[in-house]
Amino acid sequence: MKKLLIILLLCYPIHAYTQGLSLEYSIGYGTYDLNDIKSLENSMLDSYGLKDVDRFPNYRTHSVALGFIRGRHHFGGNFSYLTTGGRLNRADYSGSYTVDMIINGYRLGAFYRNYINTRFSRLSIYLQLSSGVLFSNLKMNEQVNVYSESAQETTTLKGVGGYFEPTIGATFRFTNWLHLSVGGGYESDFWGTMKLSGQKTQINADWTGFRLYGGLLFILPAKK
Repeated sequence: MKKLLIILLLCYPIHAYTQGLSLEYSIGYGTYDLNDIKSLENSMLDSYGLKDVDRFPNYRTHSVALGFIRGRHHFGGNFSYLTTGGRLNRADYSGSYTVDMIINGYRLGAFYRNYINTRFSRLSIYLQLSSGVLFSNLKMNEQVNVYSESAQETTTLKGVGGYFEPTIGATFRFTNWLHLSVGGGYESDFWGTMKLSGQKTQINADWTGFRLYGGLLFILPAKK
């Protein structure tokens, strides 16, 4: 009987804990509207006869979350890094003109996650809400080469907005302290007007789109 009890405790250690600190890292994939940024690129295409090499493609994301788990409830703060870019180019025998446009987004917010148990003890479904501020930085680098002469100019636009993202996902428990986490959601952005040298422009940094995540969740359990 004693041996059986020891085996059960070793196989199901998670039930000895009800709360703990958590650290989660996720790599993901995002789709981005960025309609105003793309319109800005289009205006340069029409004005200077440039060719569109890259047009702000959907790209991967990186996220880190620090939180606290208590029973079915999981909450804390999170940070995400988003990036994409565009390139315009024109070249002939006399020289070239290239415009690189790189936009980065930095999300800082809070999240609340609620776990739903399944029949499989190691697998849990979760529903999550996340919201916070989104800092955007657009850097445009123009370079002109004419024969042996060259010139370069960099313009930077910055903006601050907000975001709201509901997510649904699942976690799989490898051990008491290590879980696999996957999920998907939809981010909606608001505000985000960009400024040039402190002056407001008509351009908004709108990262609205779908998000996919996959990563590892580390838990430092605390006993009852």
